[in-house]
Amino acid sequence: MCGMVGIWSKNSVEIQENYLDTILEKQYHRGPDNSSKYSIDDITLGHNRLAIIDLNQNANQPFVSNCGRYSIVFNGEIYNYIELKQKLDYEFKTSSDTEVLLASYIKYGEKCIEQFNGMFSFAIYDRKERTLFCARDRIGKKPFIYSEHYSGFYFASELSALFSIGVFSDEEDEIGNAYSFLRNYRHTPEPYTKYKEIKRLEPAHAMIIKNQKIIKKWCYWIPSFEYDSSITKEDVYNVIDDAVRLRERADVEIATMLSGGVDSSIITGLMVKHGLKPQAYSLKADDEELSRAKLVAKLFDVPLKVFEYDRDLQEELYQKMMAIYGEEVRLLPLTHSARIYQQIAKDNIKVVISGIGADEIFYGYDGANKQLLFSDVVKMIEFLPNAMLKTFEKIFSFNPQAKLLFELAQQQNLKRKGYLYNQEAQQKGLKGYNYNTLIDFWAEKIKTNNYIDVSNWIGLMSENAHSITISTDLPPMMYSIEARAPFLDHRVIEMAFKIDAHRKIAEKDGRANNKLILKQAFERLLPHEILYAKKKGFGYGIKK
Repeated sequence: MCGMVGIWSKNSVEIQENYLDTILEKQYHRGPDNSSKYSIDDITLGHNRLAIIDLNQNANQPFVSNCGRYSIVFNGEIYNYIELKQKLDYEFKTSSDTEVLLASYIKYGEKCIEQFNGMFSFAIYDRKERTLFCARDRIGKKPFIYSEHYSGFYFASELSALFSIGVFSDEEDEIGNAYSFLRNYRHTPEPYTKYKEIKRLEPAHAMIIKNQKIIKKWCYWIPSFEYDSSITKEDVYNVIDDAVRLRERADVEIATMLSGGVDSSIITGLMVKHGLKPQAYSLKADDEELSRAKLVAKLFDVPLKVFEYDRDLQEELYQKMMAIYGEEVRLLPLTHSARIYQQIAKDNIKVVISGIGADEIFYGYDGANKQLLFSDVVKMIEFLPNAMLKTFEKIFSFNPQAKLLFELAQQQNLKRKGYLYNQEAQQKGLKGYNYNTLIDFWAEKIKTNNYIDVSNWIGLMSENAHSITISTDLPPMMYSIEARAPFLDHRVIEMAFKIDAHRKIAEKDGRANNKLILKQAFERLLPHEILYAKKKGFGYGIKK
């Protein structure tokens, strides 16, 4: 886990390196183990390293291939690097995943990203072709900030660090800012940032830069939403088990976050089953949640450290994070995360495994059962003539939910969520832009007739980034800690989206249960009182 930067401009190497020094200093918390820069042709690359795999200085970056043609800066982890390494005819000088990534590009070219299981953003410069190949992982767990500026091409891991060099206009992007106040967003979504001249590379996207301009940009991964009834709870167990096992690879100590909820308890239990005895950390929200965490810790015989939330630090932690992030993210639990990572850092822990992501793909949020009912009913009535649906919409105008049902039934399934965004934008007086555009961008990439699946896909890739990818990068990296998320393994996601929503949300013991197939899959690992306890979100019991 690291910070990276690159500048390919019309300026002199001296000026570029001065810019890099500024950015590397700003991003120091992302990688305090080493900071280096490397200039070649008219491009300068820089890197802050947090050493996790192969702690030797030979694995520092920027990293250059044996032949000298390729140079890489890389932020993240390639968890399956050992398996990939066995397929590569390359003389390795390190045991790092960075060198495996670079060797994979040399062999497979652009398609190397399809081989990777991990979280990553990286840039590879080809000295012969004079091109820069940039990519970001499938879910966007690692950030990639860039600008295709008139003076050159710039990229970094953090917006505030990149903006600090004084090259870019402070003109704000009104569209990106407006999205952050619509419906489920609490942040400025990709590809936007606060500033018009600076963008974010979208999740699951790659691009090629030549002559300091983007000449190609594409999406390289889309999961299937075709339901597969043959998937069993054993299949679910096995794919998550392997996702956890891969994320246990490190040359440093690995700890676990343990809230006492289903997801973090699964992670902790599997780590112990694999022969580890991780230090577990919990942030006290209320007595009930803490009692669950203690129960799981006792069950698996792992040490548990519990931290109290310090409300007096809330504003300080939030402002510190926003200064690093470079723009506002309106999510209070970020301060809860920052508080616990602040304490974990005192134990010199570099890697923590988190249970985040399960709610998005196994439909665990409150209200998921109502969303499924809505999805089923709208699917039943969408075949009615629009004239009839409009009539029903008027008849039920006194009932907002029923009115919305008939209103959305008149829209194509993949367009429904975008329609809601555009409607809200118009109600708020936002004109001159169709605010369904970004939502439709993600919705139109998939094929499904189920509204609930479209909605949760958009939530995973864009809407809920504040609580998924931002929350697993910003708070931990502020304290030089890497957070790993097995539920965001692309194989887990692909399997989850092939499972009928009715197997995720169904009744058990007379009441609705979200994430049901996930819970059933781990009944042999966890007790009933943990699996089927009432859901509480992270920091649920902490008062604002």
